[in-house]
Amino acid sequence: MPAIPHVVRRGAFYYWRRRLPSALAESRNSATLILGLRTSNPGRARYLAGQISALADRCFFPAAMTSRLSQQQIQKVFRIVFTQHLDKLEAVAARERTENDFDPEKSRRSERVMGHVYRLLETRGRAAAVDERSAAQMAAQGMGPDEIAEITFMLDLMQRQNVAAEKQERLATLVEEVGGEPNPMNLALAQETVYRAFAEANFQSERRHDGVRVEIEKTIADILKDHARAPRDSVDHAETRLVVAPLASSPIVVPREAAATAEGARNEHAPPPADPAPSPAKAARTKPLTLDEHPFVVFAEGVIQKNADAKAWDTKSQRQVRQISRLFARLLLEQGVVEFEDIHQKHLGDLDDLFGAVAKSYGRSPRDNHRTLDQLRAIGAAKPPSERGLVAGTVNRHFSFLGQVLAHIRSRGHKLDRDIDMTLMRRKSTERGRTKRGLLTEADAGAIFRLAFFIGCAGWKDDEILIPGPHVFHRALYFATLMLHYTGARREEICGLSVRDVAYVDTVIDGKLQRLHYIKIRTSEIRRIKNLYSERLVVLHPELIRLGFLDYVAAVRALGYEMVFPDLKSPTSSSPLGDRLYDELIDGLHQAIPDAKERKKVIHSMRKSFGNSLKQKGIHSEIRSDIMGHSGATPTEEIYCDAIALADMLPSIMKIPIVTAHLQPHPIRLLPWVQDKMPPPFSRKRKGTDGVGPGRRRMRKTKGAPDRSRP
Repeated sequence: MPAIPHVVRRGAFYYWRRRLPSALAESRNSATLILGLRTSNPGRARYLAGQISALADRCFFPAAMTSRLSQQQIQKVFRIVFTQHLDKLEAVAARERTENDFDPEKSRRSERVMGHVYRLLETRGRAAAVDERSAAQMAAQGMGPDEIAEITFMLDLMQRQNVAAEKQERLATLVEEVGGEPNPMNLALAQETVYRAFAEANFQSERRHDGVRVEIEKTIADILKDHARAPRDSVDHAETRLVVAPLASSPIVVPREAAATAEGARNEHAPPPADPAPSPAKAARTKPLTLDEHPFVVFAEGVIQKNADAKAWDTKSQRQVRQISRLFARLLLEQGVVEFEDIHQKHLGDLDDLFGAVAKSYGRSPRDNHRTLDQLRAIGAAKPPSERGLVAGTVNRHFSFLGQVLAHIRSRGHKLDRDIDMTLMRRKSTERGRTKRGLLTEADAGAIFRLAFFIGCAGWKDDEILIPGPHVFHRALYFATLMLHYTGARREEICGLSVRDVAYVDTVIDGKLQRLHYIKIRTSEIRRIKNLYSERLVVLHPELIRLGFLDYVAAVRALGYEMVFPDLKSPTSSSPLGDRLYDELIDGLHQAIPDAKERKKVIHSMRKSFGNSLKQKGIHSEIRSDIMGHSGATPTEEIYCDAIALADMLPSIMKIPIVTAHLQPHPIRLLPWVQDKMPPPFSRKRKGTDGVGPGRRRMRKTKGAPDRSRP
């Protein structure tokens, strides 16, 4: 029997268990509500749990219920998905009928099987299975034992290959297209609606294989009406036509060419007809357009501004949407496409081909925004194959943004080709996610924290930090690297911390009042965070406190700095703060781990190793998600609970291996230019101005080459 939501078994009896919203939880000890169901019967427990869960939804989560999709919006989602899938199935059937060995009964059977698979997924969720009850229902509907076995096989295959559920990006696009909020509840409703639409489209087999089309009568009636209203001269299919002489008693059949000559003679002195005025659409096509005037660019700018005002897209997302929208518009202009209705799947395919032809570094230089497509192709052609073509993740992000713009265009009533399917453009990664970056072993991490800038270096400058010496400077290179290991946060989350993001709370643990220090990871004026799930609180590991992090923050705050790591920020640069930390740390990483490149060891490996350490220590995935800023794996984890309390988080954080026990705390010593509140020495002057310009990323030194990082 499938698992019962929110129910656990203790001994012989079942219990209903659910986390309370923070407003109702007075302390960490009362954050969970547990009710004994007083039954050992799983069927009875399932019934009682459903009743209690429904009551809890009404009592605990009114805000979530008020933002759910309305029935009208759900019907719109159904219509969109049903028509798209119906068109897809009809296209597949038309293609199959061209084959000599086409078997309509086999095709009909396959569609019936998939219809029942999707119906099971709709009614029983992603963990659906064919049990006795569902098998009996299908048998009553005329499904034979072989077909039921095939349904079981296909359902199991889809679940094992993780294709039973629609992509979250696709569901979010559907919800936004009908004007809904893409929260977890609405995504779940959209997923059920997609299953229902897929099932009903598959069950329309009579339409595809028997010619039963309910709309054909109306279509023919409309055609006949148009035909009756059309002028006679508009139809001229014959090689001859009837010309009626005014005084003749019967029509005379005249060859077509002769009739044309005679008619031309009659109208010899008539003035030529005036050219019809071009339609606005035709005028738009013939008018020369600049890139900024292209309708797609104009509309995309409106979408960008709308999402910026709603704070749905940060500046980075706005820049990325603008970049791909203008690139797509350049491609459309190259092919003479101006109107929305003239955009087809082919143009997305051409864009995908362009992605494969440009250099892998496309988009990193602002000059790429002003280059022609031929110039971009030429730059890509000059690169070796290993440096040509955008990676799968970048391509998928571009198409995801384009899909949002196209969905917004359609939602505003503009005519778009309904056959456009963005999911066809997504690329599958050729590498498993967990193998893209290597894990750091304890030995690897220990080697990093034995570098000179942790135990004593020659100085604070770039060419001195890896040389052993007597100095320990407290800076981002020191504390941010420690925090990457002991918090598991993303690089930009740590580098963009504000002094206001370091806080504490007094709480009772094991009967004693204790002070817990933590950091707040949230969007601020300093930097953005990756997504909504990234906003969280993370308790500080005692090792960070032992090594003086709190004293360092106090020293920085006393100088009037807003940032915890002011040494990363150039006043004239908009580069991500984490880039500067990367430049300072990467050479040390390669010194500590000589084969880091071959073993795929990068700075992000610290975050990956943090998550792996928690997993190997048996920490539940829900708690790991709360600590690392990931979304919940199920609606139960995401909607019906709060993030783990700080006091409960601390034991999990303490399971991270301590690889800095050899480090001794030192009196806080800031970088000299930070202490004196001077501009950073890595800033560069702009050409032709007296001001300080954007900082440049330090070129990595190769053996025997001069150090270009210094003036």
